[in-house]
Amino acid sequence: MAEQVGPDFYDERSLAEVLGSAEEPLATADVKAMREGKDVLALPTADGHWVFPTWQVADGAILPGIPDVLAAFASAPVWSVGLWLTTSDERWGGRTPVEALGAGETAAVVEEAAATAARWA
Repeated sequence: MAEQVGPDFYDERSLAEVLGSAEEPLATADVKAMREGKDVLALPTADGHWVFPTWQVADGAILPGIPDVLAAFASAPVWSVGLWLTTSDERWGGRTPVEALGAGETAAVVEEAAATAARWA
């Protein structure tokens, strides 16, 4: 799972660095609040830490649509959501939902996330 969902991850400190700037650094407490508010895909590891797939960050910000997708999958296991986001699908022309989000297809991805979450429930 980690290979598909990643393979690259940030920890809380490195995500704070990427999302902040030299003029206004982001605190790790802010990342914790984002994780708890489900504004970013946070994945627990077996040793009790949190990791954050790097693909959800673009231009120093969380990819538009990620919080909406996470809200649609509110009760789903987060590793399953990560797999869903990184699995290619013909509805996106063979791309992954993450790639579709990056191409600006936010509404369509969020709609499909809600439909998929309903099927999973």
